[in-house]
Amino acid sequence: MHINFKLVGYYISKIIGILGISMIAPLFISYLFNENVHDYFIEPILLCLVIGVFSFRKLDVYDDISFKESILIVVLTWLGVSSIGALPFHISHYFPTYIDSFFESVSGFTATGSTVLSDIEAVPKSLLFWRSETHWLGGMGIIVLALAIFPTMKGKIFLFESEAPVTPDEQKLFPRISEVAKTYWKIYTLLTLVQIVLLLFALSPYDAITHAFSSIAGGGFSTKNNSVAYFNSFYVEFILSLFMIIGATSFILHYYGFRGKFYRYWRNTSFRLFIAVIFISTMFITLNLFLSKEQNFDFISALRVSFFQVVSIITTTGFATSDFKYWPQTSQAILILLMFVGGMSASTSGSIKVSRFEVIIKSLKSKFIQPLHPKAITSFKIGVSTLKNENITKVYVFVFAYIIIFLGASLILTALEQSPTIAFSAVAATLGNVGPGLGQIGPLDNFLPLTAASKLILSGCMVIGRLEIWTFFLVLTPEFWMA
Repeated sequence: MHINFKLVGYYISKIIGILGISMIAPLFISYLFNENVHDYFIEPILLCLVIGVFSFRKLDVYDDISFKESILIVVLTWLGVSSIGALPFHISHYFPTYIDSFFESVSGFTATGSTVLSDIEAVPKSLLFWRSETHWLGGMGIIVLALAIFPTMKGKIFLFESEAPVTPDEQKLFPRISEVAKTYWKIYTLLTLVQIVLLLFALSPYDAITHAFSSIAGGGFSTKNNSVAYFNSFYVEFILSLFMIIGATSFILHYYGFRGKFYRYWRNTSFRLFIAVIFISTMFITLNLFLSKEQNFDFISALRVSFFQVVSIITTTGFATSDFKYWPQTSQAILILLMFVGGMSASTSGSIKVSRFEVIIKSLKSKFIQPLHPKAITSFKIGVSTLKNENITKVYVFVFAYIIIFLGASLILTALEQSPTIAFSAVAATLGNVGPGLGQIGPLDNFLPLTAASKLILSGCMVIGRLEIWTFFLVLTPEFWMA
């Protein structure tokens, strides 16, 4: 199948133009706070607008975007947006090298939250605002945003599926993917505004906006060196926790929730499993901290930090109110396992997703029961859809591929960093778009000490995790480029 590179370039330039417009907000912040850093954003804005001009050229071909073209558009868009989004960081010189700036940008757009900054509070507010804004733009999806803004884009289903697999429930929701994209972004924006208003009761407008951007998107960039621990506010922690859970909940459920059908939340088995994992993990860690002789937590304090950290990790956000690298190893192990779980499908959460674990649990259960009832036809539902065997197979293949990539990248990083703890936790944190790891890259530390090669590998892990593996690797196969 021939790839129309002119068509690919046309749509990528549209999205780069959107990126340039989005940089106007941090430019305004730089003027608002009288920061003499306007050139950090003016030059990248001009570059984006120049590239965006290409999208105004009339195309000779108006065919639908093919499957291969959609894959190429998505991969090149994420790499291109991350590369240009890194320019404000690089121009500022707060990041030692362009690779550091690129790492920060990829971490932002993929809503990962890993950082190379050692003194966040020394960085201009406009630059920190841009960090949080990249979370917000990437959390719901850059391609989904483009589809919402440009509903006339052809081949929309391929583009939508290439950025994040479409669930059976989504296919039934609307006949047109552009309507799904618009609805998602409307709900996403409204939830963000509600969270900002709630945070204004305890935070400044600047901190409220930046932390709302980071939490609803499942990102984790903070404007403070000590992350959310800086505020030492139960109210702030509760609001952030609530919206981290909301962001990691399927937006299909939010769609029905906004129409008054709240019963759909608890009727959904994936949502119940998600909440159950949060509750059980919180209880285990709370007791582990409370009973540990090395920790000084009373029960209420242990419950408070445990709940926030469990929610932060399972939603793949990465905020911190406590440096869990000093917690008992049992608690650390639980948090590491949660990095592989993630939230629900059709959400801003990363990692494997709780719905895939539900498929595995239910399919294993059916295999155990089948010998007792050999003539029975077993089937089960995820959400409101009955899964076919091919869907179950896809889940197993995805999880297997995820583990292989995790192990492979971890072994390479171990050779580069000479520390299995850093290597394995770094890959778990970036491939799952979680953010912090253990040891030298803990929740209140940073990734700056890692080698340039390690940062590039971890940047790749972030993109692979965000695009859920297949889209990224398809471009690397020889078959993709064959006619």
